[in-house]
Amino acid sequence: MGQGPRLAAPTSPYGSSLGMRIWGAFPDFVQERVNAFQQAYGTKVDLNVVGGDYPSIVQNLLQQKQTVDMAYSLTHVLAAWQKAGWLVDFDRFWAREEAEKQMLPSVREAATVNGKLMGLPYFAFVHGMMLANTEVLQKAGLSGEWPKTYTELYEQARKIKKSGASDVPYLPFWITSFAGIPWGFVQEALNRNIPLFGDNGEPRFDEKSEAVEMLQQWRALYAEGLVPRGILTFQESDFAETFAKGGIAYASHLQFYLKSLHNRESSGVAGKIVPVPRQGQNWGMLHAGLYVVGAPGKDDERLAHDFLLAQHFGFRDQKTNKFEVPLSWAKTHYLTQGYAEVNNDPEVTKSVSQWLPDPETNLPILTDSLENAQYPKGLFHSVWALRWLTYAAQELPKAVNGDESPAKVVKNLRTKADELMEQFGS
Repeated sequence: MGQGPRLAAPTSPYGSSLGMRIWGAFPDFVQERVNAFQQAYGTKVDLNVVGGDYPSIVQNLLQQKQTVDMAYSLTHVLAAWQKAGWLVDFDRFWAREEAEKQMLPSVREAATVNGKLMGLPYFAFVHGMMLANTEVLQKAGLSGEWPKTYTELYEQARKIKKSGASDVPYLPFWITSFAGIPWGFVQEALNRNIPLFGDNGEPRFDEKSEAVEMLQQWRALYAEGLVPRGILTFQESDFAETFAKGGIAYASHLQFYLKSLHNRESSGVAGKIVPVPRQGQNWGMLHAGLYVVGAPGKDDERLAHDFLLAQHFGFRDQKTNKFEVPLSWAKTHYLTQGYAEVNNDPEVTKSVSQWLPDPETNLPILTDSLENAQYPKGLFHSVWALRWLTYAAQELPKAVNGDESPAKVVKNLRTKADELMEQFGS
């Protein structure tokens, strides 16, 4: 949907307002950034905070051909939205090559579908980053003895429970919803080098896959009481609150929660949580969100102003040539970005060092984890990704709680992937 010559950056305000749709994270902060854009460029922006099922609501707007100037989007829906013609790619954006060059390679990969850059980074962080509670590890006599693999992690969890240092030593990302246990499954398989999907989405696993053994290990963790009994029904808020209360040694967590975990007014683990270093095996996968631009109802003038708004939020501001909004996100809320220059900026380092324990040791671990995080392109860039993830959210808990054998669940997941490939293609 990006046909036509390269556009030029607008030099005068747009004649009507632009609409920006976001989910409910820090809306006052976003409004401040909107106000700065309006003051700098003279174009009015109507900020709309979408409650409820954000992806479905935005998809319905796009499907109904309503004008969407800019919105947040996760990357697993991009292929489907691209194929439907609902989004404009950034081929005509005047600073596309410069933005692509400065992105982290994995973020550029996540944002590029079928060779088209589909948006500019809103965030980029490690989903499933392994976080450790140093207080629990000290009680168990395991300080500094970092596990190198998931198998070592699970054996250490057994030692911790046996020592009495923690009744429930591990918090995996097995929460309910398509973005819960299926993403936990995908990222752990990715870290273990267990093939799930090829570059074009073709399934590469079956009931003989090592994924079966991985689910057997999950079943053992659950059966032995090494994870919270209610984990399979947790929402993200339950997950975050459980770890923040203390008493859990390890959590496969979301990187951006780190700052809140060190808030002494609201967290019971402030000053105690650190990232586990990579020692040959990654912990977690890349998770990315983009600023995307809707396709319907746009002439070139409006599209150029949409790109200008996206540039202000997701790259270097056109006037100042600085990462105005990305840098603000990173240093104010520790929402890491798709650009190494932003994440490694001295202002960000100074801000993070104020709350992160032993920053000289742990900041390099955070940087290393993000810059080496893998992205599950084969699945996430398939037009049917959300359908498979939704199905997996129903199937995977059966392997964990014993309702089905791990082999049967993996076979079902393969069968569903084959059906979707046949129905929709890659």
